[in-house]
Amino acid sequence: MNPNSINILISDDDRDDVRLITEALQDILPSCNCIEARDGVAALNFIKSNVHPDLVFLDLNMPLKNGITCLKEIYHHNLLPDTPIVIYSTSKDMSDIDESYKFGARFYIVKPASFTELKRIIKRAISILGKPLAERVDKANFVLMESRVAQ
Repeated sequence: MNPNSINILISDDDRDDVRLITEALQDILPSCNCIEARDGVAALNFIKSNVHPDLVFLDLNMPLKNGITCLKEIYHHNLLPDTPIVIYSTSKDMSDIDESYKFGARFYIVKPASFTELKRIIKRAISILGKPLAERVDKANFVLMESRVAQ
């Protein structure tokens, strides 16, 4: 992933989440251009009618088409064969994680409670995505979430 001039599609119906992800991404990649889609239909319309983004963030729970349905359509129609797609959600449900992995998402991010953690997780994902990868990360490293502090 070229750190200069990266176009990132963020598909989420929650404006606060879009703002937080955009801020985190712009802190990590200052020259990135974040494009917002308010639901899965808008995301697919953007993907089908515009220059392909370099990275996509899909919220799991959106109106019209949720993130999994959108991901499946992208996968089945081979719309973004070389573009990393990241699913993010508050859900830790294994069926959501399994479906995301099965249909080609590069990572599944469980939304953290703080901006600092969100930024750390996104920075980790971008660091991994920036390396030449012959294959996706294995399933054991697919879910990125808030650090657990030893008690």
